[in-house]
Amino acid sequence: MVSPTSRSSNWGIVLILGVILCSGTGCALSAKQKAAIGQFSDSAATLGDVTSSELKAMRDGAVKMTIERLLLGGKSKDPNLGDQTSLDRGFELNRLETVSGATEALAAYGKTLTALVDDTQSADLNAASQKFVSSLGRVPEARKQLTDDQLESVGTAIQDVGRFWVDWKRKRAVTTIVKESRQAVDHLCDLLIRDFDPTKGWVALQLQTIEDPLIAESTNALYDGPTYDDRKIALTAFRLAHGNRMRRTEVLTRVVDAAVAMKKANRALAQAVENRAWSVQDIRDFAERARSLQNAAQIIVTD
Repeated sequence: MVSPTSRSSNWGIVLILGVILCSGTGCALSAKQKAAIGQFSDSAATLGDVTSSELKAMRDGAVKMTIERLLLGGKSKDPNLGDQTSLDRGFELNRLETVSGATEALAAYGKTLTALVDDTQSADLNAASQKFVSSLGRVPEARKQLTDDQLESVGTAIQDVGRFWVDWKRKRAVTTIVKESRQAVDHLCDLLIRDFDPTKGWVALQLQTIEDPLIAESTNALYDGPTYDDRKIALTAFRLAHGNRMRRTEVLTRVVDAAVAMKKANRALAQAVENRAWSVQDIRDFAERARSLQNAAQIIVTD
């Protein structure tokens, strides 16, 4: 029979050997790697969260602009408006759910990496990783970029992070997630670049289709309004259109810029976790683009 003291001694020897082995093989993330992953993950969470919030704001803006245009001008002869009783035209729930799935997946990806690097509680880590996988499931185009084996690898890497050998397991989990998810994350960025393109993306086209008639109606009503109250009503509608135009031109551009930068940073991140030569500048550029998007969203007011 092995005494408790002997078992403790054995565990002590194992732990000491493990520390020696880790120090010799570099099993923990270096300070430089942690800094890069931290900057990338914060930026990914910012891009995903802000874009999700702005997408909802754009839909709300579309509904409000449609209502204001109907109040000012009634039924329009503009063929581009289609069914004018559809207040959220172009921002129907099914389409919005797919796009928001992409933005939420990017945010969850960033939060998963943050949880791993910052030694967050396992419950928070599991919640972030589950959100990443479930959000991907709402974006079929991106989900196709991950095989079932890759998804299983991501899940296993998260579950394998425990109280013992923390540094080693966290480094392995980060490496696995970044490596296995790279194609899917790149594709999510491609979807944002396509859908939020300020000149030909569907978000911009839908907003402009509603915005232009409202600007015309509100401008005419503002100039021709015989009373203060008439002009005040028209000015409210004009301000609404102006705010949504700023969102369309400024926010969409920044979303695309950040998504393009994230693809480059994602490649640099994959190289960083594998201890290969990588570009700090690509990750810094992504952080700068994400901050620019966040600042624009905070400044623009449409109410």
